[in-house]
Amino acid sequence: MCNFSEIQAKIDFIEIITNKKISEESSYLEQINFIRQGVDIKNAECLRIELGWSLRVFSSAIRTNNSSYIRYKKELKPLNTNLSENVFEIAKFTSFCLDYFENIEQFNVWLNTPSLQFDCKRPLTLIDTIAGRESIKNTINMVKYGYNA
Repeated sequence: MCNFSEIQAKIDFIEIITNKKISEESSYLEQINFIRQGVDIKNAECLRIELGWSLRVFSSAIRTNNSSYIRYKKELKPLNTNLSENVFEIAKFTSFCLDYFENIEQFNVWLNTPSLQFDCKRPLTLIDTIAGRESIKNTINMVKYGYNA
């Protein structure tokens, strides 16, 4: 049901979390309205599974704890606005990153490899903040256009 990894075309992770109601090309107002309604936990879970991230990693990335995330799953309720926005940002961020990496597996290997660019920390440890995601995106752009660190 949630497996998009076999599709060769660019995956729109926003379509995954919005159940194809909006896409990367949707207006900011559509995105804001969707976030305020709350991401359905089932769709957030589809994103987590598609990324191949553990519950701990995904919960940390969206800035919540495992028990709160599990409670959302059990109660089948939409995520609150803050968590929905974080899930939405992770979806956009991942789509950007996969423009460079050939697949999710290579992206995950890179996320878990300490880098001089990040003071010998794994990029994954920075993914839970806007500044961290921007730093990762800037690094990917540098590598993409010929700079190696």
